[in-house]
Amino acid sequence: MKKVLISLFLAMGAVFFFCAGGFLTFAENCEDVCSEVLRLHIPANSDSEADQAIKLRLRDYILSEFSDELAECENLDEAEEKTRELLPEIERKSTEFLERNGFSYGAKAELVTMDFTTREYDKLILPAGKYRAIRITLGSGEGKNWWCVIFPQLCLPAASKSEKAEDVLADFGKPQGITIKFAVFEWFQGLF
Repeated sequence: MKKVLISLFLAMGAVFFFCAGGFLTFAENCEDVCSEVLRLHIPANSDSEADQAIKLRLRDYILSEFSDELAECENLDEAEEKTRELLPEIERKSTEFLERNGFSYGAKAELVTMDFTTREYDKLILPAGKYRAIRITLGSGEGKNWWCVIFPQLCLPAASKSEKAEDVLADFGKPQGITIKFAVFEWFQGLF
């Protein structure tokens, strides 16, 4: 009986370490994704219908004004450097856009590192983690937010279903069963 119990505990231990090793590899892959993308995050002033509508109109305006400049970047470091150069102009143009449309509360643009939960974007699932983001806070920023991946450029291409969007999405893919693993990963991260 002792030999059976010892064998059972050894087998359970082996399974645990095998799963833990796979989980750690998965966690490293999640960190790789986080370090390869720059997100655009726009919290609205409030949840009022007008504030939510202007948030989406500002999103379209900002993407039309700046996404081409970021699309020229070869990697995240270049995208961040370009973003730092553009931040004053992004903030100025955002505030001017709001004023032209009758909103006096202004906007604040900044490059931040922030936590995102697992998010699905068209054919792509981005794991939870810390991401670099261009955050444009409208007014108090207390309303629902909008986000996308601005580098590599997924905001406009994914919306237009262009070939470029499909190429970018192919690089990140959507592995089968990944959502369950992300939920476990988020739970595990919450322990520490």
